[in-house]
Amino acid sequence: MRFVEYVNFPITKCLVSGKEQCLEKLERKLQSYFGNQLSIYRSEPFFLEIMPANVNKAQALEKLLKYLKYNRKMLIACGDGLNDISMIEYAGIGVAMGNAQDIVKEKADFITKSNAEDGVANAIDIFWVDNKKIMSGEHENN
Repeated sequence: MRFVEYVNFPITKCLVSGKEQCLEKLERKLQSYFGNQLSIYRSEPFFLEIMPANVNKAQALEKLLKYLKYNRKMLIACGDGLNDISMIEYAGIGVAMGNAQDIVKEKADFITKSNAEDGVANAIDIFWVDNKKIMSGEHENN
């Protein structure tokens, strides 16, 4: 039995692993062929993710915020990979990890410490804890 015959259910995601240069070529080819019909991006230099159109982290966060009745201005999103760019751009505050790829850092509002240095905790301290202190009057502006 061939793989294509075995898959008799909806496919939600296809992950291709390979050499960076090969995946760059494949990504360009798929983008030119499928255009906006699919979401195609590299989550790591060696991973290429292929999903239905408009399936990305920003779309997921938008649905979650709508359900919770929160505004995206209150959202802080941290990421380090190419698949995080959509949510970093969508969030009120987009945070790139210190170990993020350069293009991710360029899209972010703030760059925190790396994953290994507890960068998410650092971002929470800066943007959430300090803001709560500011709102409650516990924190003095310097």
